[in-house]
Amino acid sequence: MTQKLHAADPAVEVHEWIDTSNLSELVASFARIHILLAVFDGNPDRWLDMIAADGTPEEREKDFRFLVGLKKKMAERPTLLEELRGSIRDFARLIA
Repeated sequence: MTQKLHAADPAVEVHEWIDTSNLSELVASFARIHILLAVFDGNPDRWLDMIAADGTPEEREKDFRFLVGLKKKMAERPTLLEELRGSIRDFARLIA
């Protein structure tokens, strides 16, 4: 619900509160997918090898867990990688 103030008041719109607590994880996941596709050509094992050889503590914790989960989903759904590529292309077209 949007409420507008009277003309004599400053131009301000007030919106209902939206929970954004999980937004940063969503953004991180999107970035990881983009990195996986752009840097590692969609191969999570190449990224996992890099983390094992020279990863930061954060990469070893967060990226590793993300990639292991993604590999499981990719095994269950063979078209997932191409779907992700398509989604990234669609997003890029929207902001181009």
